[in-house]
Amino acid sequence: MIHDAKSGLLIYRRPQVSNTIPLKILRLETQLLPMVKFDYHCGRHFQYEISSVERFGHETTLQAFHLNAIQSIYISGRLLMRNYEEFLDKGFKAIVLLTDPYYELALRIFLLKRMAKTQISFFGDRDKIILAPAAEHFAEVSLENEASLKAALKKAPQSVRNVLVSPVTRQLATTIPEQTVTRSDVATAIDLLSRFAVAGFDTDSLYFQQAVSELIGISVGDFPLPPRHSTLEDVAARLRSLHIAELMLEEDLIFDHYVRQAMKTAAPELPETIAS
Repeated sequence: MIHDAKSGLLIYRRPQVSNTIPLKILRLETQLLPMVKFDYHCGRHFQYEISSVERFGHETTLQAFHLNAIQSIYISGRLLMRNYEEFLDKGFKAIVLLTDPYYELALRIFLLKRMAKTQISFFGDRDKIILAPAAEHFAEVSLENEASLKAALKKAPQSVRNVLVSPVTRQLATTIPEQTVTRSDVATAIDLLSRFAVAGFDTDSLYFQQAVSELIGISVGDFPLPPRHSTLEDVAARLRSLHIAELMLEEDLIFDHYVRQAMKTAAPELPETIAS
């Protein structure tokens, strides 16, 4: 293997398995906490693999997509997907594991509090700059106290709101991090999601595992998914009772509702694969 010494970016590697998977896969990451184990177990079956690609910036990400001479590629990252939609017409198949909007908000606030006190290795330099104001804002917030959460969300300045407001709709409907989302963007987000080869929810992880297994031909056991944590479930429950949290997640809640309804309709016909 050859890696860039400063960034850790993979430049070249010999195949780690006897038969690499002849597919180009993009796993869109929607959570602030990356699925590291999942990416490792999938990525080692491909000739080229790059995880959490957003750490390297837009230009490097584009170069990874443009590796035309390689037919076995695995890319994962928390990307603004509209900037890379064209590659779905150039051989890439996209997969995504979605989560409940309130749970993701709870996870984000938890990580921001932690970021205020310690370094988090999986955040790139750009992320650290964007997230720094939010980390400072939530540093002293009590996750066990509903009133503390409510006050923090209500007093959040725009730089903090940008980190929290409907992140999934933003990823699927916008092209720059500062771009705001409205209800009209929900349709745009759903339309782009309909082009994905596999989409699933973390509340039904086996369903997602089976669909990915069918797509790339690896057994379900090779796909370790992160468990949902009871502490974050409790924080999410508190957030559900807050009107300000509902307003911040409005577009993602609408998106979540319609996607779940569509998948529920498709499920009886496609027991192992979720298709658009």
